Parts: sequence; structure tokens; C-alpha cells
Amino acid sequence: MPPAEPFRAADFLTGGGRMGEAMRRHDWAVTPLGPPEEWPQALRVAVSMMLGSGFPACIIWGPHLVTLYNDAFRPILGAKPEALGRPFNEVWQEAWASIGPIAARAMAGEATFIEDFPLTIERSGYPEQAFFTFCYSPIRDGAGRVAGILDTVIETTGKVQAERNQAFLLKLEAALWEATEPEALGRRAVELLGRQLATARACYGEVDTAGELLAIAAEWRAAGGPGQVGEARRLAGFGPAAVAELRAGRSLAVVDCLADPRTAGAEPAWAGLGCRAMVAVPLVRAGRLRAVLSLQEPRPRRWTPAEIRLAQATAERSWAALERARAEAALRASEARFRAMADAVPQMVWITDAAGNGTFVNQHWFDYTGSEAVASTLPEAIARFLHPEDAACTLELFEAARRHGTTFLSEHRIRGRDGRYRWFLARAEPQRDPRSGEILAWYGASVDVHDRMQAEAALREREERLRLVVENARDYAIFTADAEGRIDTWFGGAARIFGWEAAEAIGRHIALTFTPEDQAEGVPARELETARREGVAPDIRWHQRRDGSLVFIEGSTAALRGADGSVRGFLKIGQDVTERRAAAERQRLLAREVDHRAKNALAVVQTMLRLTRARDVPAFARAVEGRVAALARAQTLLAEKRWNGASLRAMLRGELAPFLAGQRADLEGPALVLPPGKAQPLAMVIHELATNAVKHGALSVPAGRVAVTWQAEGGTAGRLHLRWAESGGPPLAGPPRQRGFGSRVLERVVRGQLGGEVRLDWAPSGLVCELEIPFGAGRAEEPGELDALE
Repeated sequence: MPPAEPFRAADFLTGGGRMGEAMRRHDWAVTPLGPPEEWPQALRVAVSMMLGSGFPACIIWGPHLVTLYNDAFRPILGAKPEALGRPFNEVWQEAWASIGPIAARAMAGEATFIEDFPLTIERSGYPEQAFFTFCYSPIRDGAGRVAGILDTVIETTGKVQAERNQAFLLKLEAALWEATEPEALGRRAVELLGRQLATARACYGEVDTAGELLAIAAEWRAAGGPGQVGEARRLAGFGPAAVAELRAGRSLAVVDCLADPRTAGAEPAWAGLGCRAMVAVPLVRAGRLRAVLSLQEPRPRRWTPAEIRLAQATAERSWAALERARAEAALRASEARFRAMADAVPQMVWITDAAGNGTFVNQHWFDYTGSEAVASTLPEAIARFLHPEDAACTLELFEAARRHGTTFLSEHRIRGRDGRYRWFLARAEPQRDPRSGEILAWYGASVDVHDRMQAEAALREREERLRLVVENARDYAIFTADAEGRIDTWFGGAARIFGWEAAEAIGRHIALTFTPEDQAEGVPARELETARREGVAPDIRWHQRRDGSLVFIEGSTAALRGADGSVRGFLKIGQDVTERRAAAERQRLLAREVDHRAKNALAVVQTMLRLTRARDVPAFARAVEGRVAALARAQTLLAEKRWNGASLRAMLRGELAPFLAGQRADLEGPALVLPPGKAQPLAMVIHELATNAVKHGALSVPAGRVAVTWQAEGGTAGRLHLRWAESGGPPLAGPPRQRGFGSRVLERVVRGQLGGEVRLDWAPSGLVCELEIPFGAGRAEEPGELDALE
């Protein structure tokens, strides 16, 4: 085997934080352990493991009990002198009587585990009680012999003290609850605290309103003897600095008044108390020092933080209990006054316990109900005196208030001594325990509201009728505004007519509904001023809706005046007459149009009568009837469409139908509506073409046919192209030698009335007529247009 490498101390003393560094620098040669290079392997391993552990650990090695420990163990030593390398029994000499036997058992090979072990130790320069949970485990060498002890330990002083303090506070709470008199309560609190912390004297004092005197209200002395209850001392005598601490709400802990700079110059006052050490806990309320709880010792004493905290907790609980006790005493003292005052109240005043058992009713209850005793429970009172229709609901409301701890509120009818029922409003509030919040009782009153409810019912009925009237006035915009013109109510009719919902309109000025032009001219303000001055102002004009459209309103604005005559607001009522106004305007325009058309038609008929030529009367009559019929058919089409236009296809069918005797007429083109001013003239043109076709063209023979085709260019603002083509008729030899009445009508109507062009082609196969007519540029027909055809 290769030779082993030489041992180096750093091999097992590496790391370990502050204690590892201390071990590496320590002069172990002067200790029983000798240099680390000579330490047995078991010790090296144990030390290496200890230094690498974050748990508090200490090794006690050899018969001399040499001490080695890690960083986590250092806080347990506190301010003790450096313990590294020293005998363990010297390090803990003040507690060795307790832990020595445990260490001896470990050195004998017996491991020991102990929880919350109490020890009185000196690690901060004075004795103090501490508690530890630790385990002493034997460490064996290579031969199996016990060579040392591994001490793993956790200090549990804080936990143990917290548990003890909690147990004490529970005991204190119970004692404070049992004490009902303020004096007894204070005495019990200071006695329990004094015994718990083993002090010579515990007392409780209250500060006067001037903040200068402290009067002892309760006291306990360990040795017994006369106390100082009732004695008052000046606070300033205990030292300005000490009193300043108390006024600031900070607890004062004095180890020795002769050595504490805060009490310098106040030795006489402290001596008068026979006190050298003290803990004083102030009770400051609303910025003023109200009371002081103090613990006193005739000799110097170091007060632990746990002791100070326990004194503070006791002071807070005692103060609250004392306030409760005093309040209860005051309540008992005022009970007689309450009963006298309750009987003088002209209402039913009653009290129940938390469950609803009656404990008090005033005289008014007996006077009204005629009952001679207090009902034992609330359910019993409800069953005996409430109207049967109200009983179940009232009981449910009370049970709900009990479950949730909320106000009990109920309106119900109570039977009087005369057997009649009247309405009462019952209200009760829970009284709670100031500490636990538990409901202790219910304090209530029942107020006669019968007359008020009847008046309110009548008012509600009137208001409901008015609301129904207003809400159902759907054609009327009804709303109100305040004295400055800001909208404060907005009914459904206003929302429907103007488009704004109530949430959008309320709060805005009435100018909201006026047109921008009227707003710019100040019309809303003038209207309000007129209503303010004259009582009412007419409002008949165009208004603007939410979407920007206009609505014509006929209404008024009325001033709403108070009893003193001042204007409190305005009422606006307006009817939407937009459709009625538009209908009237359409009727007026239609009447004018009908009048105009009738005059034109009569004028055309007169002209045709003058111009028509015939060889005899029957022929003349037929010609006139045909042309008048053409005008009548166009008139009918326009009337069916309320003079908004006429269908071109329908007009062509109507004009050709009288001329067809088995022949065929083909119509082809898009759906097209002729403007009112184009329909009658174009009907005349088609009639003349058909008349000519019957006399001389395709419709004069059975096999003849007519084809009418059309198309539009540019929509209603463009031009109409219409083509009349005859076929199957007698062959044509060319244009006629002399222009007839029909040709002259054709040219005059197309060019003169329709503003278009006409082209005639006298082809051998039949006449072809092409028309080009503008839709939007045609002139309105005039009755004299046909006069030139004579």
C-alpha cells in the first residue's frame, strides 16, 4: 500500500465560520488535548461534523471536559468569557449542580434528552432563568470507550415564557370577568401579577385630569401589611425624564433608581415608596396619561423583556375590565332614572334578553294593550297582540336580526285594549358584550305610525296614478329641471322622443334638446326667463334628438314655484308632432300637385279637342276618347304611387293593351320608375305611336308585332333610351308625303315637354322610332305646349 499522507490540521478544522477560525488559531498545546495533529480520530471526525453543522452543538472531551463548540452555540453562551478549550464545568459552574449529573451519565455511556430544562445562568452579568431542550450523546473512540460528549441544544426560554404568560393571561381574564366592582377588580389584577412575577409590591394608580397627581387605586404587597390605597403623589417627584417616558406611552423599567440617569435627583420620592427597582406601564388614551400599573422592588432587580410584556398585557386587560366594571356600575346606578324616563315616553319601550325573553316594558305598553303583565317571550307577545297577518313575518324578521346581529325593524299592527288594530314601527338594537361582542339584550321601541301610514298610502296611490299617466304618455316628452335649468327628472316619453336615457340626460341643461342654431341664439335661456317671469313659455319649434335628427315639438315650459313664490324648477311638456306636421305638408303638396295635374290635364284635353280633325263625328269622338284614355291611364298609375312616379313597364302595357287584337307586343328592359313629370307626356307619345300602328303600321294586320326595348344610362340622373320597332305590317314606301297630327304631337312632346330627341325611320319592314329622354332635366309640362300643333 502507498504510504499515508501526513495529517494536516486544516483537514478537519477547515471552514466552520468564526469558531472554525478560532479553533485554528487556538494554542491547543497548553490544553489537555494537545496539538490538533495529535487528536484522536474520533475527536477529529466529531469536530469536523460539528463545525459543518448549523445546529447549536458543543463537544466536551476527555476527563478534563475540554469545551469545543460551533457558531450556532455561541448565542447560548451570551456574554460569558470565552469558553473554547476551558473545562465545561467551569463554563457552566453556576448551573453545574443541575447539569453535572446529566454529563456524568453521558460519560458513562447513557444518552440523555431533556425538553425545556430550567437553568439559572449568568451570561449577561446577572443571574437569569433560562430553559433549554438538549441532548447529551456519548462519543466513543476507536476502542469503543466513551471519550467525550456531544451536546446539541436549543434554548426554549422564549417559548416557555410565552406559554406561562398565556396561561397567566387566561387566568387573569377569568378573574377580571368574575369581579364586578371596580375596586375588587383592580385589587385582583395587581395581586395576580405580583404573585406571577414574584415582586414585593404591585399597584395601580390613576392620574388626575391635570396630569400632575397619581392616586393609588389598588395595591398588593407580598409581605402584607398596610398599603397606600387612596394616597396621591406628584408625578414630577419621580424624575422629569422618567415621567416623560410615561407620558409618551413608553413603559419604564428601572433596575436601580440610584444608578439610572432618568431618576437622578428624584431619590427622595423613590425612598418614600421604599423602592429601588420598578417597572411602570403607562395607559395613555387620547394623548393623555390616564393610569400607571407598576411593579416595585426594595432592591435592584433586572427586569426581563418577558416580564415587561406581561405587565403591559395585564395593564391593557385590566384597564378594559375596569372601564367595563365602572360602566356597569354606572348603568346600575342609572337604571332607576331610565325606568322613570322610559315611562314618561309616549311610545312603547321594551327590552328583551338575547333570546327574545321580555325583561322590561314601559307604562305605555300597559296603557295601550290593557295587559297587566310583561309577555314572557317575544313570540308570545307577537301571538297575543299582533295582527295574525303580521305575526309570522315579524317573528322571521326578529330571528334574522338575531342570527346576523343586525337592527330589528318591522312594521306591524298591534291590538289595543278596545280590540282595534293600529300600525306601529318597531325598532330594536342589540346590546353587545364589550369584550366578546356577544349579544346580551335587545333594546327596542314601538312607535304609533298608523295615521302617517294612512296618509302615505293615500299619497302613494295619488303618486302611482300620476306616474302611470306620465309613463304612459309615450307621445309626450315630459321632464323637469331645477331653478338653473339642469334636468333632474326624465320620463319614458322624453327618452323615446329625444333618444337620451335618464342617466344621460339628468344633470345636463335643458339646452340639450334644442338645435345648435337655437342654442347659439340663446333660445333656451330666453324660454326659461319667460317662464320665470310669466309663469309659462310656449315651446313650439324644431328640436334635436340624440342621433342628430330633428323632431318638431308643440309644448310649453312652466315654472314650478314653492310656497314662498320662488321658482324651484321648471316643468317641460311637449308633444312630438313631426309626423303630423310632415303629413300635413305632404297633404298640402299633394293637393297642389293634384290641382296642378288636373289643370294640365284639362288644358291638354282642351287643346286636343281643338286640334283633332276627323271626317265625321264618330271618328272625332274615337280620336278624342283614345287620347283622353291615354292621359287617364297615366294619371291612374301616378295616383297609385301617390304621385311619386310610375312604372315604365306598367305604363307601356296599359297604353298598348287597347290596340292589340291578337297581335304581339314584346317589352324588354330593366325595372324603371318614371318621374311624375315624364309619365303623362311619354304615355301620349306611346299612344300616338300605337294609333299610327293601328291605322297604317304593324297593328293594322293580324300578323303584325311591336317590340319596345329600353335601357337607362347613369341612373335617375341620366338618360332613357327607348326604341319602338314595328314588323309584320304592310311594307312602307318611305316617309309620308304630308306630316299628320300624330307626327307633330310626337315631335312637340318629346322635344318640347320631355327635353329629348326623337328619330323616325320609315323602313320597308316597319316604322322604327328611337327616343332619348333625360330623367332629371325635363321641363314640367305646360298646358300650352300642344297649342302649336293646330
